[in-house]
Amino acid sequence: MTDDRPQHPRILVCLASPHSRSRISDELTRRYATDYDIVESASAADALDVLRDASTAATRVALVLSDDLSEDNTHGSVFRFARHLFPDVRRGLVIEWGSWALPRTAELVHSALASTQADCYVVVPRRSPDEYFHRAITELLYAVERSSEQVTPDATIVGPLSLPRVHEITRYLTRAGIRSRVVGPESTEGSDISNSGETAAAGSPLVEVAGGGVLVNPSNADLAEVFGLTTTVPTDSSVDVTIVGAGPGGLAAAVYAASEGLRTLVLERESIGGQAGSSSLIRNYLGFASGVSGADLSDRAYQQAWAFGARFGHTRTVTGMATAEGGFRLTLDRGDEVLTRSVIVASGVSYRRLAVPGLDRYVGTSVFYGATAVEAKAQTGRHVLVVGGGNSAGQAALHLARYAASVSLVVRGPTLAASMSSYLIEQLTAAGVSILTERKIVGGIGTNDELEAVVLRHRVAGDETTVPASALFITIGAAPHTDWVNPTVLRDRWGYIFTGNDMVIEGGRRAWPGERPPAPLESSVAGFFAVGDVRRGSVKRVASAVGEGSVVVSSVHAYLAESRAR
Repeated sequence: MTDDRPQHPRILVCLASPHSRSRISDELTRRYATDYDIVESASAADALDVLRDASTAATRVALVLSDDLSEDNTHGSVFRFARHLFPDVRRGLVIEWGSWALPRTAELVHSALASTQADCYVVVPRRSPDEYFHRAITELLYAVERSSEQVTPDATIVGPLSLPRVHEITRYLTRAGIRSRVVGPESTEGSDISNSGETAAAGSPLVEVAGGGVLVNPSNADLAEVFGLTTTVPTDSSVDVTIVGAGPGGLAAAVYAASEGLRTLVLERESIGGQAGSSSLIRNYLGFASGVSGADLSDRAYQQAWAFGARFGHTRTVTGMATAEGGFRLTLDRGDEVLTRSVIVASGVSYRRLAVPGLDRYVGTSVFYGATAVEAKAQTGRHVLVVGGGNSAGQAALHLARYAASVSLVVRGPTLAASMSSYLIEQLTAAGVSILTERKIVGGIGTNDELEAVVLRHRVAGDETTVPASALFITIGAAPHTDWVNPTVLRDRWGYIFTGNDMVIEGGRRAWPGERPPAPLESSVAGFFAVGDVRRGSVKRVASAVGEGSVVVSSVHAYLAESRAR
């Protein structure tokens, strides 16, 4: 008699020490045995067999805990083989309590993280229950669950992957924390949804919402509303501060403004998190030793701001601004107007479009600006190029390396040292990412549906080479979102907003009309502030944007007090 019960994902514990292995397995069994199969292994060789058997049986391995980094000539280490077979697996290097004081342990941990073998280190539990241990395990399993396609989705998208709008919808839902999957119109499930009474025109997708209802070619605003994200804004009363943009800087400002009692409105034209929201893993953000995805960090900040009372207008675009009695009048899409006593611009920047022959027709299907987990998984077994030399490019390349057959990073400069964090450079090398320096893309080659190759030109020698590329991820350049800003707000020729002491125009004259000096993050118009990447002279780091968003609220308070006094 066959057992037709669904197979639970596995947690593999590979430790030579019977005592440590028993402590971990017992603790895992008590807490997770209902949903996971806990499998023990006393050696790397046995662990490789367990992984191989799981792959053959199509049983997912969610987590590997081991203290063995030894390399096998055929498969590499347990960690490397696990990731080869299960790209979404999480891997924890096990160490004993207090052993971090030993140079050998510290060297082992640093080596495992720098070589991308392990995602973090995990300390053997000392008591039962050991919540410190479980916090680490829960975070690892949570990361697996977020990346898994085997979880029941909140939305099913019906449409061909060659359709750019399918990718746009998937990306928007993913960034909004809404699980989705794509099925082809010709599949059984796609046909059932199409035959449910809703039919999309050729070239338009359908979206079936879990719990009932089918949307035909929905806009992002339609999607936001059906999943409970507010798109309305207050038009009958003013607010104390309006924050334009919900990236790290805008969310930080929202948390501090709302928590300090200011009537706060946040307007976001795309997805919560901005560019940072698409980062697969931010390893150097304070307080997250194992790293944190941009989407997870953004979601936590969004919930925090909302809990303090900040209002959000999702998928709302600011199209104009003007000064008004008591503050500012912001014009939005759909004809709405918002009255606000002060404004914080945190709208960030967008990646610059490449004007390269043969690429435009693949945007949204094979050519992407930025990289999310959605597009990364679609590159399994394919050859992929990432263009850019900053941290965003490095993070994208590392994430793509989990799935793609090969990943190459195309860089205009001679090295990465000046533009990328050293830990990322080390991890790229360890992950086998090829670094193509002093190159630029000058052409794209492919069929009507798919990109097949790109032409690279050496910026010094001038020679050209054609390299295979099933997909191209572009993370270079930046254009600030300030077209809507009134000309009285001083900007540089690229559109970045001058703030504080940087507000000096030609001839050395300060572009500041007031008697008091401008606040450090205040623009040339009193009460109109800018933080994060949109500000001229900003440091392009998530932590920097968060710091500016936090600090600017004190200046908003001072400005509002000054306004009341007048």
